[in-house]
Amino acid sequence: MSQNRLSRWFSSEDSLVRVFRNSSWLFSAKGIGAVLSIFYLAILTRSLGVAGFGEFMVIVGAIQVLSAILKLQTWQTVVQFGVPFLIAGQHAAFRKLSARSFSIELIGGLVACAALWLMLPHGATQFGWSGTVEQAILGYGVIVFLSVRSTPTGILRAQDRFGGNAFGDAIIPIVRFVGALALFLTRPSMTGFLIVWGLSEFVSFVVMWLMVWRRQDQAPLPQSAITQAAPAPDRKEFAAFLLFTNLAYLISVIRERLVVVIVGFFVGPAAAGLFRLADQLANSLNRLAEVFARPLFAELSRLFATGQSRKSRALFWRSLRVSALSGGVLFLGLLLFGKHIINLISGPEYLAAFPLLLLLGAATIISLAGLGLEPLLQAAGRTRNALLVRLVGLLTLGLLMAFALPASGTIGVAWAMLISAMVTSVMLLVSSRAVISKPQRPVPKLRKP
Repeated sequence: MSQNRLSRWFSSEDSLVRVFRNSSWLFSAKGIGAVLSIFYLAILTRSLGVAGFGEFMVIVGAIQVLSAILKLQTWQTVVQFGVPFLIAGQHAAFRKLSARSFSIELIGGLVACAALWLMLPHGATQFGWSGTVEQAILGYGVIVFLSVRSTPTGILRAQDRFGGNAFGDAIIPIVRFVGALALFLTRPSMTGFLIVWGLSEFVSFVVMWLMVWRRQDQAPLPQSAITQAAPAPDRKEFAAFLLFTNLAYLISVIRERLVVVIVGFFVGPAAAGLFRLADQLANSLNRLAEVFARPLFAELSRLFATGQSRKSRALFWRSLRVSALSGGVLFLGLLLFGKHIINLISGPEYLAAFPLLLLLGAATIISLAGLGLEPLLQAAGRTRNALLVRLVGLLTLGLLMAFALPASGTIGVAWAMLISAMVTSVMLLVSSRAVISKPQRPVPKLRKP
C-alpha cells in the first residue's frame, strides 16, 4: 500500500502534487541550509560581536542590493517563455532563449563590477575599512556579480528538474558552514568570512552549470503536452517581462537588504547587527515561502501555457489555504521559542533583537499567507500589476521609515516593515481578483512547424 502511494506521488500530474513534489526538492536544500545557517550564524555573531556582525551584514547587503540593481535576474523569463518551447519539443529555441538570458545576466554582472570599483572608496571612508578588508569586499563583489546563477536556475526549473536546482542551492550553506567552522578553529576575521562567502557563491555557480550540462535536452512533458510549434516572444514582450520581474525582485531585495544598510548608516553597526539577526531569523520563514512559491510559479506558467484556466484557479485556492495555515503555526512558534532561539544561537547580548524578531516575523508571515498572489499575476502575464503593488508597498515603507527611524530607531523600522507588508498583501489580493475569478491571459496562438 505504501509503495503504491509513493508511486502515485512521483507519477501524479495533479498540479498541487507537482508543486509539493518540486517543493520537496527545494525544501531538502533549504532544510540543509536552515540547519547549517544556524551554526554559521552562531559562529559569525559570536566571532565578530554585535557591531562587527552588523558591519559584515551591511557589506553583504550592499553587494546584494547593487547586484539586484545592475545584474538582471533571468530565471523567471526562462521559465515563462521557455516552458512553451519545451512542451512543443523545440529544444533549439529553448537553448537560444537560455543563451540570450545568459548574455543579459553576464553583461549586468560586468556593469556591477565597474560600479563597485567606483563606489567602494566612499564606503571604506564611511566605515573606516582597512585596505585588506576593502580588497576582500571587491573580491567578494566580483565573484557575486560574475557568477551567472539565475539562468541555469531558470533552465532547471523550466525542465522540471528541481532536484538539480536544489543541489546547486545546497552547496552555498555547506561551503559557508565548513569555511566558518575552519575560521572559528583558526583565526576568524571579517576578511576571512568575506572570502568564505565569495567561495560559496562561486562553487554554487559551477555546480549549477554542471547540472544543466549533464542532461541538456531531457525534459519531461506533461500528459497535456501540445505538439504544435510555440511562437517565440517578440522583443518588446521579452523586455517588458524581464524589466517588470526584475523591478519586483529589486523591491524585495531593497526590503530585505537595503533597510539593514540604512540602519547601519544612520543608527550604527551595533543596531544593524541586532536588526539583521532578527531579520535573518524571520527570513528563514521567507525561505520556506520561496520553496513553495517558485515551483508554484513554474506550475502556474505551465497551466497558463496550455490554456488550463480552471486548473490554475483551483491550484491557487488550494495553495492559499496551505500557506495561510502554515503562517499561523510559524508565528506561534516564534512567539513561544523566539527568545530561546536567539539566546542559543548568538548569546544573551543579542536578546534585544526579540521584539524585532516578532514584528519582522509577523511581516514575513503576512507575506507568506498570500504567497500565491504574485506568482499568479506573473504567470498570467500581469507582471506590471505585481510591480505596481510592490512599488506602492516600497513607497509606504519608505515614508513610514522616514518618520519612524528618527523617532524610534530599529523598532520603528520593524513596525514600518510590518505595516508595509500588510498594505502589499491587501493590494495583491485586490489586484488578483480578476485573474482569480476568470484568468484573461490568452493562450498563445500556435502555428504548425
